[in-house]
Amino acid sequence: MVRSNKPTTPEEFPAQSPPPSGDYSYTLEIVMNMQLALGKLIEAVDGLKADSKEYRNSLKTIEKEIHGARTSFRVLIGVFVAFAALIGWAITTYISATHK
Repeated sequence: MVRSNKPTTPEEFPAQSPPPSGDYSYTLEIVMNMQLALGKLIEAVDGLKADSKEYRNSLKTIEKEIHGARTSFRVLIGVFVAFAALIGWAITTYISATHK
C-alpha cells in the first residue's frame, strides 16, 4: 500500500452542527460554584491582609517596649555603678582616715 503526501478531506461533511440542548443548568452550576469559590478566596486574602497589618502594628509596639526596657536597664546599670563608686570611695576614705 502506497501512501501519498497529499492532504485528504473527508468525503462527507455534516450538514449543520448539532443544535444545543437548551439545558445550561450544569454550566450555570459550575459557574456559580466557581464564583462562590472566588468569593471565599477573596475573603480569605482580605482577612490575611488585615491580620498582617495587625501583626505588624503589634510588632512595632513590642519593638518600642524593648527599646524602652533596654534604655531603662542602661540607666539602672549607670545608677548602680555610680552607687558602687560612691560606696567604694566612702570605704577607701574611711580606711585611709583610720590608718593614719
